[in-house]
Amino acid sequence: MSLESAQHRVFSALQIALACALLCLPVGASAQQQGVFSRFAGDWSGEGTVKISAGRERIRCKAHYTVTPDGTSLEQTLRCASDSYKLEVRSKVIATGTTFAGKWNEVTRDTIGNLSGTVTSTGIRGKIDGIGFTADLVISTQANRQSVIIDPTGATDISHVSITMTRS
Repeated sequence: MSLESAQHRVFSALQIALACALLCLPVGASAQQQGVFSRFAGDWSGEGTVKISAGRERIRCKAHYTVTPDGTSLEQTLRCASDSYKLEVRSKVIATGTTFAGKWNEVTRDTIGNLSGTVTSTGIRGKIDGIGFTADLVISTQANRQSVIIDPTGATDISHVSITMTRS
């Protein structure tokens, strides 16, 4: 497999993972009364690492969340970059009770996929699905900080993603 092909697979999988990873659900009684996405409105930024077959790479991300007044629907624009690539993901998810589902689109590579999961006592557990790619997702939310862990399965060059985001 050529380096360019390997990088495309790595970053296609990463864009899927990041699209879902940043769609955290808040916890706590106050957030639940306002709607599960209410606390995410606004701008967030952070960084982390991506473990790929060639080693680790640092990634920096900025996200903007638009939340409906009832807090049950969220639209996201996410831009991420490392030293070797850039991506832009747009996502939309809708919550029903303690579950959420939606779609994502990576604009620069014209790829799409699905997002789904359930709310836990500390955040969410979910799945990211795209063509030839699936990943498990665990997100912990505490105040204005999000901790994101993504573990892809199947044929991918990414084996682990870890990102920390804070709201500006």
